[in-house]
Amino acid sequence: MGTKSERSLGLYETVREAMLTGITVVLPLIVTLYVIVVLLNFVSRLLVPMLSLVPVDSVVVLGLVAALLVTTLVFLVGLLAHSPMGDTAIDGFDRAISRVPGFGTVYRSFRRMGDAMLESDADNFRDVRLLEFPIDGSYTVAFVTANTPEGICEATGNEEMTTVFLPMAPNPVMGGFVINVPEESLEDVDMTVEEAFRTVVTSGVGIDAVAHEGTGLSEDELRDLTGYDPVAQAGTERGDEGD
Repeated sequence: MGTKSERSLGLYETVREAMLTGITVVLPLIVTLYVIVVLLNFVSRLLVPMLSLVPVDSVVVLGLVAALLVTTLVFLVGLLAHSPMGDTAIDGFDRAISRVPGFGTVYRSFRRMGDAMLESDADNFRDVRLLEFPIDGSYTVAFVTANTPEGICEATGNEEMTTVFLPMAPNPVMGGFVINVPEESLEDVDMTVEEAFRTVVTSGVGIDAVAHEGTGLSEDELRDLTGYDPVAQAGTERGDEGD
């Protein structure tokens, strides 16, 4: 049984990790809602002179029209972003905003966060390993994402390290921990990325099913839950094997 100071430290770490995870999940939602409210208020102010001529409840009409215009604007921007011309324009806008002192750093951070939400995170995972975490004798599924940068290896005195993502159940896309660990700390496991995702989204209930007959989740259900496309991942794995 640990000492009082050890228990206090463990409680502090638990609270700290919970707060950081909560901020990671809530902050993008708050920023998104804030931007939507600002856009709605801006459009509403533009519409006030015109809607004052409409012989109905102007408040209701104003809200509906503003919401419709904002939705249409967001849709058109998204549609434009998929075109070559739009992609070039957005890249130019990103570069211009990124040069603004102070605001540029914040913008880049949220832009990367948005890109991560739009991409299929599982497609970026190379392999599945096991990491002894959070305590000795217990193991957590870890998705290998990259080789750790040399700067981190040199700072920690390790010759070879691996960057892994430890997902949080039941939705690994919504949160987790990115950890740089020595290669020897990772254990090999006979499990594909798809199987590992299935165990996470079922909160461990589907572990035995994965080994025998699958979790009962269809590919469409898995894609809806996590943004993970097993068909695309299978193609990526075949391409890697071909190389």
